[in-house]
Order: sequence, then structure tokens, then C-alpha cells
Amino acid sequence: MTTLKNPLHDSNNGLDYTLVNDYYLPNLTTAPPAEQHPTERWGRLHKKYLQEHHPIRYNQLLLSGELGSYLATLDEQADKQLALIVRQMQDSAVG
Repeated sequence: MTTLKNPLHDSNNGLDYTLVNDYYLPNLTTAPPAEQHPTERWGRLHKKYLQEHHPIRYNQLLLSGELGSYLATLDEQADKQLALIVRQMQDSAVG
């Protein structure tokens, strides 16, 4: 019977493994939480859209820790676009 080493490094994928009972489990860590960005109406709607229609993209953003900043940026852009459209409609109604 061979003795198993407790820490193990796989050079093919670059992951380290630890022996727990009879199984080697990968030593995974999560990305540090990014600063919290408030997600308002447009961000929440886009998040729901991503979850329903683009789950792979949603999971990539979520697991990389970029989802909050992505949705906050999108929310800010949508608010600016809405304000521009409202201003243009007001100008066209007056003139």
C-alpha cells in the first residue's frame, strides 16, 4: 500500500489539493469582495435578464467578482440615457 501525500500540486491545471479522508479536494479561494455598488432599477432588470438568457455570462461575472461594478456601470449609463431622452422630448414639445 502506498502512502498518499497530504498536499498535492497538479502542474497541469496549477491547482493545489489537500487530502481530506480518502479524497483530494482542491484548495479554492474566492476573490476578495469588491466594493459594494448599489444596484437600482436598470441594474436589477439586467441582472434578471442575464440570469434567464445568458447564465454563463452571469456566472462569469458573479464568480470573478465583477457583477456589482458591471451592473452599477450599466445602471448609470441607462439613467443618463433616460435623462437625455426625456430632455429631448421636452425640447421637441416646446419648440
